[in-house]
Amino acid sequence: MSEQKNSMGMDEKTASWFAYVLAILSAIIVLVSEKDNKTVRTHAWQSLVMGCFFVAVMIILGILSAIFMPNPLVNPMAYLYGPPFMVVIFGIISWIAGVVWVVLTIMCILKALQGDIFKVPVIYDKVQNFK
Repeated sequence: MSEQKNSMGMDEKTASWFAYVLAILSAIIVLVSEKDNKTVRTHAWQSLVMGCFFVAVMIILGILSAIFMPNPLVNPMAYLYGPPFMVVIFGIISWIAGVVWVVLTIMCILKALQGDIFKVPVIYDKVQNFK
């Protein structure tokens, strides 16, 4: 990797790992500031897609959890035996999704620090079209 600076004064490695640090926000900052470097833009696009996908999954799981949550106004005994089974399942899936996202982000940052790119299986193929 070259030691050229972008418009924010960062070299290629720094801009690449910075794209993952704050997920969507830092990816947008890098995409706006870096116009020419394909490697940095690939990191930024991958971070942006990963972040948006994670947010979408969390919103969907939250909506599904709210749908399956019993209404205590309709049934005052709704919480007598603890939270409903599906709400617990959606909570566990949310937690697992969060852990997977954090692990993927750390792996991407470590590969960017080494001057390489971690190709997240489905996402990397999609971001190749965005460059």
